[in-house]
Amino acid sequence: MKYSDIFKTRIGCADADEVFKYLINNMKETIKGWDFFVAWEKVMNNVESFEVVLNILNYLIGKNNIREEFKKLIGRYPEIVEVLPILLALREKSIKVLEPLADNVFNYKEYSFRKKKKYSPEEIETLAEFAEKTGLLAMFENKNIKSVIDYVIGIEVGLDTNARKNRSGTAMETITELFIKKICHINDYHYLSQATPNKIKTSLGYNVSVDKSERSFDFAIDNGHKLYLVETNYYGGGGTKLKSVAGEFTTLFNFIKKENPEHSFIWITDGRGWKTAERPLRESFDKVDYILNLEMVQNGILDDIILQGL
Repeated sequence: MKYSDIFKTRIGCADADEVFKYLINNMKETIKGWDFFVAWEKVMNNVESFEVVLNILNYLIGKNNIREEFKKLIGRYPEIVEVLPILLALREKSIKVLEPLADNVFNYKEYSFRKKKKYSPEEIETLAEFAEKTGLLAMFENKNIKSVIDYVIGIEVGLDTNARKNRSGTAMETITELFIKKICHINDYHYLSQATPNKIKTSLGYNVSVDKSERSFDFAIDNGHKLYLVETNYYGGGGTKLKSVAGEFTTLFNFIKKENPEHSFIWITDGRGWKTAERPLRESFDKVDYILNLEMVQNGILDDIILQGL
């Protein structure tokens, strides 16, 4: 790490060891905003796109001879086939199921839910088999649900929680951008978000070599003399992944220093997850010029780095 007096002035750290202790001890417990929990607009849009079809499926609730009723319903309303996977919290249009045979353990049967104007009797029978073996028909017959739409809203909420990790990353970018925007506004600097080499060249005039063609930096900041490439992330939970994350950013820094020595790289990361991975983070900290957390950014260290051209 590049130690300078800005760390002593801003956060009272006399050397790199103290800076690292400050980094670890001041990780944020959470950066959750109200939009973290459920993206309700997305959930309701997904449900409304199939609302009519889901209402058709309400017909099956409480029906006897459920398999035959299901087959008749497909015959009259083939559009219901397309929504069957979502009733099982799946997005796929084709599903393979392992059905071992005596002479072939890895025997797969494939079920297709692609939209068609009409299904053959054989296709309807296959779809009825799928609905029966997955328990969907029993759910309808036993009245385990009262409304298919309400049931699917619950499924969509559950599926949306899988996107929370992405929302944490987005929240980290949003918070970081507030600081960057303020720095650039006060000093008449320029910055880009989601900065590809092409965007950087077109908007800021700098050439940037990248390690892979799809590389996009979270931010690129131009102070008029130097380009700063900034990556951000947040890890609320620990795990072995953090070791590889630290290694990836060390590798990225080394590449930039070799191919673009005139540019600077700043990694802004946060989250209590790093407390379970102090050693790999320290290894990166000793190699990368600047690794900051949000507390350090809030205390003006990012300002000083860019303003002083460090």
